[in-house]
Amino acid sequence: PHVFAIFLIVAASGVLNVASIGSVFGKAIYKARAPLASLLSIAMLAGGLTVLMLDLGRPDRIIVAATNYNLTSVFAWNVVLYSGMVGLVVVYLWTMMERRMNPYNKAAGLAVFVWRFVLTTGTGLIFAFLTARQAYGSALLPPMFIVLSFAWGMAVFHLVQTSIYMWNEKEIDPAILQRKKHLLGVFVLGSLYMVATYHFTNAYFSHQQEFERFLLLDGGIYPTLFWWGYVLLGNVVPLLLLYLPGIARDRWAALAALLIILGGFALLYVFIIGGQAFPLS
Repeated sequence: PHVFAIFLIVAASGVLNVASIGSVFGKAIYKARAPLASLLSIAMLAGGLTVLMLDLGRPDRIIVAATNYNLTSVFAWNVVLYSGMVGLVVVYLWTMMERRMNPYNKAAGLAVFVWRFVLTTGTGLIFAFLTARQAYGSALLPPMFIVLSFAWGMAVFHLVQTSIYMWNEKEIDPAILQRKKHLLGVFVLGSLYMVATYHFTNAYFSHQQEFERFLLLDGGIYPTLFWWGYVLLGNVVPLLLLYLPGIARDRWAALAALLIILGGFALLYVFIIGGQAFPLS
């Protein structure tokens, strides 16, 4: 459940890239797609939080979570971060879809842009502050989650948009498709760089080397999922599909996006489950 919840929450932040490029940076072709990006963000955030509700065990415990606020808990901060995100995206949608609110669109877009960075940083801090587990407790995790959100969110958006176009028997404009493919490729390379930096940093420290060996070489399913699931199918193959000449159709880009999403699940499984499977020191 946590693998799916974290993926949905991180991707919910990243999918707003399309909207931010349109509203904050003034790119008209992206602005037309901002309402879809905003609706996807709300849907995925709601889905991720619904999965996390399973942690409570009993539904009535939500009353305890709502009435007893623990300022020392990152999860408690997330109550504000997630609900604030949904609220801001709703206002942002309002400024796009009602003409008299259009003058406030740029301000709302900027607020969402800043808030989603804070939200994804908070998700990374859940793990960064968990010093009891060797997999976590690293200052690299918040920026790593931010860069991962760019790739996963863009992949989700592209897959959904391509599905809508195919349903209506249309194809995305080649010029727009080329831009989106290039942007997605840059995000994938950035996320691969951050994951590699995280593991290289861990491998440098003597007390982390045994853990890295477990995760990347000797851990059974975890190295398999990391190298074959995340690195090969989730990064190398999508990059080939995005950049090889002659592969220009939107369906190939949609396949690349699907592989990036599956690679994201593989990475989170290795990171979350593998990180807990390694024996405590």
